[in-house]
Amino acid sequence: MNGSYFRKDLVSGDWILVASRLKTKPSFFAKAPRRVQPSKKDCPFENLEKKHQIIFSSDFVKVVKNKFPILTPHRTCPVALPEGPYRRLGGAGFQELVITRDHERSLGYMSEKEISLVLDAYRERYLALKGEKCTEYILIFHNNGPSAGATQPHPHSQILALPIIPPDVGRSLAGSRHYFHERKKCVHCVMLKKELSDKKRIIYKNKNFVVLCPYASRVSFEIRLFPLKHNPNFESLSAEERESLAGAMRVIFAKLKNGLADPDYNFFIHTAPAKAGHTKHYHWHLEILPRTAIWGGLELGTGIEVVKILPEEAAKILRKAAAS
Repeated sequence: MNGSYFRKDLVSGDWILVASRLKTKPSFFAKAPRRVQPSKKDCPFENLEKKHQIIFSSDFVKVVKNKFPILTPHRTCPVALPEGPYRRLGGAGFQELVITRDHERSLGYMSEKEISLVLDAYRERYLALKGEKCTEYILIFHNNGPSAGATQPHPHSQILALPIIPPDVGRSLAGSRHYFHERKKCVHCVMLKKELSDKKRIIYKNKNFVVLCPYASRVSFEIRLFPLKHNPNFESLSAEERESLAGAMRVIFAKLKNGLADPDYNFFIHTAPAKAGHTKHYHWHLEILPRTAIWGGLELGTGIEVVKILPEEAAKILRKAAAS
């Protein structure tokens, strides 16, 4: 299909504008300028102070409390209070940093074993924070590069334990719940069946996971990683599944590095809320958003993302990219 047209996201119901006529500038795939990497001597993650209390440690990963948290550890759960016509809730919660011991290598340069150790730390801390009585949702995310919001170049992820369910997650849960109520099927399982049949947006697949560019991608080269078996909860993965996930992540982050000249990116895990509830309809997944464009007036004024590279073309480019 030529020209511009809209695609509708099956889960959220959001419309995405695909404008494939808007050819990218020649510099779109150009090698990004080499990031300035401070020496280990000046890196705060290489010289952790006592304020950075180490919570978890392995051969490759350290987990510490965030020295500059946006959330405050609590003893009692916050209560929403009226403020005129508004409502206010205390910013209570937990915020931790998952720091890899290598000062320079991001995920695209790591081995499967190293990524597996990162995943073990994610799961260990997820289960611990899930036990906090005020935790409603736990977000695991990673900012890679300055345009993705990383304030320190030393590779690290963050874990936030929140007293609320975030809006984006709420919309994803609502869309999944609505589809299940109407059709008695998991919307993500239906989507995966279609994608595995078509194959044109699939980038990589192993025994337990599939990686693809979504039909209604929100940004050019958006990538999503799904377990093939229906599962609402990231933290319930078996050891074998975590190894398989590490293998898929190693391949896809290497392809992203090699296929797009090592771009800045964000990734996060969307999983069922921490508290028990009616979320068996949900299907956890990992989303990767490369920073290949900047929002302008159209996107900000309408909330409609404009994707300049067809997801099918993006998947083709990434399939061809080296996986090492």
